Amino acid sequence: MREKNRVLILQDPVFRVDIPELIDKLSTCGKVLLFENVANSFFKVVANLVPAQEVFAILFGDARNPREAFLEAATKRKSKVAVTRKSLTTLDVRNKDLLDLLPILKHYEGDSAPFITTGMVSSGDPDSGFIGRGIHRMEYRGNNLLGVALLNPPLADIYQKYKARHANMPISISIGLDPLLFLSMALKVPWGIDKLEVAGGLRGQGIEVFSSFDSAIDMPAESEILLEGYVSPDKGKQDGPLGEISGYYLTVQESPTVVVQRLSYRDTPLYHALLPTSPEADQYLTFVSSAHLEENIKKLFPFIAKITFIPKTFGSSVAVNVRSVEKFKIRSLLMSLLSFPMIKKAIILDEDVNPEDLEDVEWAFITRCFPAEDIIIVNGLQGQPIDPQAAEGYGVAKIGINATIRGKSIENRAQVLKGDPEKIKKILNATKE
Repeated sequence: MREKNRVLILQDPVFRVDIPELIDKLSTCGKVLLFENVANSFFKVVANLVPAQEVFAILFGDARNPREAFLEAATKRKSKVAVTRKSLTTLDVRNKDLLDLLPILKHYEGDSAPFITTGMVSSGDPDSGFIGRGIHRMEYRGNNLLGVALLNPPLADIYQKYKARHANMPISISIGLDPLLFLSMALKVPWGIDKLEVAGGLRGQGIEVFSSFDSAIDMPAESEILLEGYVSPDKGKQDGPLGEISGYYLTVQESPTVVVQRLSYRDTPLYHALLPTSPEADQYLTFVSSAHLEENIKKLFPFIAKITFIPKTFGSSVAVNVRSVEKFKIRSLLMSLLSFPMIKKAIILDEDVNPEDLEDVEWAFITRCFPAEDIIIVNGLQGQPIDPQAAEGYGVAKIGINATIRGKSIENRAQVLKGDPEKIKKILNATKE
């Protein structure tokens, strides 16, 4: 990203209390944000690692179609490569305060505490030895304690095994990772498959790993920061509220507590700060959602011209441009789109509508949609757990909108008369000088 002039370096001293607002206001610049001088911290802070969808092309070797490259690579597995533990600075933190060591941020006004939002959590299944991994939010609980919201498998299942035996669950946490590793954590894989092998497939080579100090858990050697310790079976408490990607606060009734024993870090380490409502978080979800959607839906409906996810809707709202087709096929397309758990709203547009211009989309809805016959509302479908309206089991109501002219008596769209292209170009260029 430096080579492509896509890094904004902020050298002025900055306090951690100011970083969330700076991330919020600077994330639209299209660059990675690097805070080089964080007050009262040895660590630099990096944010907005994926400032735009085209960055995924870079991650997949300048692929012409990064979504296709991702889907192909996601089916492959590359074995982990064991290496010796690299020269890291390691501290015993059992009698230390993590806030004095790491630039953990409080992101929103109503947050219960500072949160780590980019930690890859790893632990071993006590029966099989399988290493489960995932990205889970972690709440600062004072001194060397963190809460960890283990809401999803495989780590939720692994924790329940330790809890049933009233045993400590060994845990290792990696902060500062390649975005490809983030993508691998978002994929659903069968039990027993280490997601680092999936990450190796995405990268095209095995991920280098070394063992933790006190357990058989192996960790990515490229991690900027490592936290090692255990999850207590009997120190659960309320987790949050934390402002989540949906733009609302989410409180978990109870989450277990991590007792951190060791902190290790590389020379000049980078702490990855992800503001949940920032474009970066939306980029990850949108990329994975669009890749899977395009793979499946275009095969069933070849008249699709373009699929566009609406920004800041965490992959839940999609606009689909279609070529000329019968109206009943559009209805079938809408029903199919709404069957995907991540999709909550779908709008179908003609090819002359720009899906990235929300005013154009709204114009098409107002002038081309006949609400009595073109809007579908279906209740009780599977949604996303991060949807603030999701009920237990993630059941939500969904809406599909046909905003095309198919089968309707609608006049042609008015087009501005075209002048001499060379003269128009010359005049427009002169206005920019």
